[in-house]
Amino acid sequence: MFMSLSRWFPDDVSRQLPIAGGAMVVVWIVFKIFYPYADYFADSYSYIQAAANGDVIGYRPIGYSIFLRMVHVVSSSDTFLVTLQYGMVQAASLVLYVRLRRVARLALWAQWVILLFLVLNPVMPYTCNYVSSDALFIALSLLWLHVLMGLILRPGWRGLFVQLALLVMIFNIRYVALYYPAVAAIAFFLMRKGALFRLAGVATSVAVVVVFTSWIRAITKKETGADVFSAFSGWQIANNALHIYPHIPVDTEGLPSVESRVLAGYVRSYFDSAGPSLLGDGQRATTAYMWEKGLPLHRYMAAYEVDHPATYFDTWNRVAVVFARYGDHLVRKHPLAFGGYYVWPSAKSYFITPLDVYAVYNEGRPDVDAVAVKWFGYAGTRVKVASPTVQGKLLSWIPVLYIFLNLGFLLSSLLLLPVRGLRQRFPQFVLCYRLAAAYLLSNAAFCIFASPTVLRYQVLPVILLFMFGICALHFVSSHYGDQPTTDQRRT
Repeated sequence: MFMSLSRWFPDDVSRQLPIAGGAMVVVWIVFKIFYPYADYFADSYSYIQAAANGDVIGYRPIGYSIFLRMVHVVSSSDTFLVTLQYGMVQAASLVLYVRLRRVARLALWAQWVILLFLVLNPVMPYTCNYVSSDALFIALSLLWLHVLMGLILRPGWRGLFVQLALLVMIFNIRYVALYYPAVAAIAFFLMRKGALFRLAGVATSVAVVVVFTSWIRAITKKETGADVFSAFSGWQIANNALHIYPHIPVDTEGLPSVESRVLAGYVRSYFDSAGPSLLGDGQRATTAYMWEKGLPLHRYMAAYEVDHPATYFDTWNRVAVVFARYGDHLVRKHPLAFGGYYVWPSAKSYFITPLDVYAVYNEGRPDVDAVAVKWFGYAGTRVKVASPTVQGKLLSWIPVLYIFLNLGFLLSSLLLLPVRGLRQRFPQFVLCYRLAAAYLLSNAAFCIFASPTVLRYQVLPVILLFMFGICALHFVSSHYGDQPTTDQRRT
């Protein structure tokens, strides 16, 4: 039986990778036949605009715009860009697969279940087809985790420098990497190496974030006059804090500035009139306060702009300083209310993830903005697609899968980690598994607190949960069912 299967599904990695890689190429070609243009949403245009202008800061971290400029030197084709993104994500996924295959000594069925998932999972091409930082962030994060696992198993200064270089790139692509040094610290704690090396690893990882946070803050102040590291984060914390309205009487005593007291007046005025109607919507986490013009944050910004004339971007950054202090004050004053009315609904959206922009191609629009037309050299603003809505149906099962993957990972952890015999049989994999668990837990905590989650933020956790979940299932089934591994069959 095994010999028959191995003809079609070889267990030699040198034969597996060309088969998987070839299948990925076929999948991508078929996908691009139906989606000949890249996909866009609001963030796409801010990235392209920053790249076209050569900006040093933007509404979002500037790293992806730099990547766009670098790619544009080679080709202005959107197909080239998204194909490169697809290749990077799938290559990084296969690199991690090879490591797990080695340290886990996976059975043949487990090897091919993971490979088939990487090849056939429809969320992969859809994610890579967006003009967005998501694909680049996923690829670099997978490589970063791969390097950290290598450091745990075989510590060395070369690996440390590679880890730091990847961390620099990831941080400048998405500020969610603020928690990455904590994950790196866990990796250095898990390795068996001298205290000096581990201390150097932790210190330099933290230093990357501290240095670049200070550098970005200085650039932002120079360019806009706003003394803030991430204006987006200032808007976000104010947005999150406003969720405690209209559920409780909010104590605004002791607000840190005159500006924040003025903002409190706009907030109070809005919720005095709209509060009763909002109660009927139930508890849910939203980013509406950041984007809708008629809500308090934008009302304050409009009034601020009248008194302090400046460009929209400069004003957007300057009011973020006020929003950050105001939001932080509310959270500190009402931690329990914040937990109940924002954190808990945000946690539900983390595990029951909405499709968001994945539900429909190009946000349901038949055309794209002029900045994309110029950047990619389109003949016109119209974009073609076989069906703008079919992707919502093809991806509708991914949020359900995500729930089961989280439950499966929790169950496999309870079955795998406490069993001393399993830990001793597969010590290298257990170390990698613990690092993955640390990453997933840190990501969950950060995302739940920072922003309501949507599916595109969960693609990386889906990849990790599936790959490590299958590995854990292999171990548990082989232990409790006394099933031999591939290596044992060979002997």
